[in-house]
Amino acid sequence: MTDSNEASVEFAARNRAVFNPLTFSHPVHVIGCGGMGSHIAVALARMGVGLPQSPIYLHDFDMFEEHNLANQYMAKDHIGWSKIKAVRRQLKDIRPDIVVHTRRGEIDRQIELSGVVFVCVDSMDARATIMETCLEGCKEVECVIETRMDAGAGISHCFDPNNSRHCDCWWEQCYSDDETDNMTGCSGNLSVISAVWGTASLALKQFEAYARTGTAKRMVNRVYQDFDFPMVRQTVWPTNPYWD
Repeated sequence: MTDSNEASVEFAARNRAVFNPLTFSHPVHVIGCGGMGSHIAVALARMGVGLPQSPIYLHDFDMFEEHNLANQYMAKDHIGWSKIKAVRRQLKDIRPDIVVHTRRGEIDRQIELSGVVFVCVDSMDARATIMETCLEGCKEVECVIETRMDAGAGISHCFDPNNSRHCDCWWEQCYSDDETDNMTGCSGNLSVISAVWGTASLALKQFEAYARTGTAKRMVNRVYQDFDFPMVRQTVWPTNPYWD
């Protein structure tokens, strides 16, 4: 074990009951580093992700503005920075040895994604574009975790983009921006910090489950939580029979 790995594992020791960074060896991409993505990236760093065998990749095109302080994991000193630069600085402040890469710009089919991909963008149209151009059928991507929320509820989907029935189920839950009713993600007045934290927790628990089993089959693929009333709906999606 390298000194870097040893320090990171010791740092994340209290998470070992649910996630062992030494046995996890996949890149992790976070697409969208705003309200949802910034908190998820910081949580991944605290869990021990970001070793040489599990680098973190941050993707975003936006700048950090003062109003983002209400729900994003940034500091006032970061106003005017790109979001990927600000999040990277936060991760390095937590773990100086963390392996983290950044890419500023829109996601398109030229981007090479692999391992686990968190989709934390703030519109349904953007989600659909990323799914269609970069994720569906991408052999290098083993697990996609996609989040959406409003002030009163959160949703997290965890699925295998190479499983056609998983993809069909995801597309059934995909609507245009015009059709959605404040369930589009992390922007706007309904992106309150309590809902951001609640939805990020749903996604992170799905990540833990995937890391333990190494598959998105036979796990809870869709979690819907109502934050105003204590209600959770969980759905396991069907898989391709000839793959089981």
